[in-house]
Amino acid sequence: MTGFVASPSPPPAPIADAIAGDGWWPNLSIAAFREAVRVPASAASDARVREALIGAALTVGDALAAWRLSQEANGAESLADVPGTTVGGETRTLILWRRAVYATAAADLVETHGDIAATDQGAKANAEERLHAGSQRRAATVAIRDILGRPRSRSALL
Repeated sequence: MTGFVASPSPPPAPIADAIAGDGWWPNLSIAAFREAVRVPASAASDARVREALIGAALTVGDALAAWRLSQEANGAESLADVPGTTVGGETRTLILWRRAVYATAAADLVETHGDIAATDQGAKANAEERLHAGSQRRAATVAIRDILGRPRSRSALL
């Protein structure tokens, strides 16, 4: 008699903490993002956080593409080389870039990992999370506009 023995699936390969930038944009850290934005491992896997950070870096990079070209034309070989004030040993633009990336990634995670529940309480929690995602997107927009030297809001008096 022959038998079938199922062997357990091997554990997934560990996700590297560092996400390499392109040399101009800096590297990102999954652990640093989790700490700064308070995203526990139980809320989203490292693989999901990695994808959110990569997508956010691409989004913010696209929004700053023309600005980056002008900075490179002025001799900046990386974001850290862009002249400006420093806080805590980092340049203003580096701090704002990271803020924009983290806020964009956090909004993505909130929007894609909402609790699914049929109860009124679950519906209320989902609505609150959508508001939180909007707040994160606004924070990203403010950081990008600060880097670009643009006003944070537009208004017109009629």
